[in-house]
Amino acid sequence: MDPLKENIKLNDLFSATLIGYMMNAAIPRAGELTRPLLIAKKENISKAATIGTVMVERILDMLTMLIVFGLCLFYYREEISKGFGEYNIEAISLYSSIVILLFVGFFIFMLFNIEKTDKIVEKVSSKIFPEKIQSKIHKMFISLINGFLFVKYPKKYLQIFILSVLLWICYVLGTYVSFYAFDDVNMRKLTFFDANLVLTMITFAQTIPLPGNSAGTFHLFTRTALTVFFMVNTEVALGYATLNHLIGLIMMSAIGLYYYLKENYKISTLKE
Repeated sequence: MDPLKENIKLNDLFSATLIGYMMNAAIPRAGELTRPLLIAKKENISKAATIGTVMVERILDMLTMLIVFGLCLFYYREEISKGFGEYNIEAISLYSSIVILLFVGFFIFMLFNIEKTDKIVEKVSSKIFPEKIQSKIHKMFISLINGFLFVKYPKKYLQIFILSVLLWICYVLGTYVSFYAFDDVNMRKLTFFDANLVLTMITFAQTIPLPGNSAGTFHLFTRTALTVFFMVNTEVALGYATLNHLIGLIMMSAIGLYYYLKENYKISTLKE
């Protein structure tokens, strides 16, 4: 966010993020729009550019997940092949990574050639859209590209990388600690690295937009990971999935609702 506006308060970003998570739990992907729009309104910055930063964040999330999954393939090749026997999971991961990198490269190319991009967008929009909305479409697209402005600030790369790694470690730690909530021999044998694989499967599940924080797919992927990869009892695995999902859903919704009421937002604000 720094290239758009420096020194935005961490609490404002946190509250908007949690309100976004709360909205995601009710309406799939609604939070991806709610969060940037609330920040844009509060900080008086471009809505399209703020949405662009969320796109960047999601791209980085996907890349992180695929990199971690690639590492898991080295250590759990047999288990993963057994769990996804009918699918070539390695090829799927590879092609997904290539597509994401091409997408990022496309936006970076446009950002570093903003004048040419400006002319192309203006030319294309003039042929497709009515004259009344041409300027709006043109302005919105350029603002969206500005969400990728962090690329022009290499000094931020290391900070983004370190924060991404720390964030993932925190997620893995939460997944690992939850193993000890169950008095099961196989669960107690699981290591921190095993938790990393389970988390990767959970993250895959959450890329599927479903209400209730991807309810259903979350349980299916978590149960499958524990039973197929680590021979955990089916009932215990389902209990673990239910516990993890419920705690996350309740906490995110409760904190999101708290900030929603504290900030005195109205439904009309979110609709807008």
